[in-house]
Amino acid sequence: MQLNNLKNLQKKSKKRVGRGNGSGYGTYSGKGLKGQKSRSGFSLIPGFEGGQLRLIKKLAKLKGFKNHNKIVNQPITLEQLNLLPSNIEINEKNLLKHGLIKNIKTPVKILNVGKLNSKKHINIKNISETAKKSIIESGSTIQSE
Repeated sequence: MQLNNLKNLQKKSKKRVGRGNGSGYGTYSGKGLKGQKSRSGFSLIPGFEGGQLRLIKKLAKLKGFKNHNKIVNQPITLEQLNLLPSNIEINEKNLLKHGLIKNIKTPVKILNVGKLNSKKHINIKNISETAKKSIIESGSTIQSE
């Protein structure tokens, strides 16, 4: 099969109305009988309901907007870090394995709630400033990527 034949297969022939009943669009040209929609020059406004108040106008307007690009962190507290053994490195994979976070794709942030009991090796990007201070005070190390 040649390339020209492929191009012709992709084209859809235009609907030819008013060319006899054998075409399938004869007599009334697919518009039915009488009425506003059968007349020439008719154009329908999207959502028009024949003079009745449109549904879109009945609905309440939304105030503000929703930011779909907002980054929502998964919070982890220092108290939750105490649940992990002290010999493992604290990163997203280990947090997921121990059930402290639900998804590895959404970012994790460590928050300063409680105190660390043992020294830990932390490898997480997002840590609040106060949590950083208390982590360093506990003798733990922070390795930022």
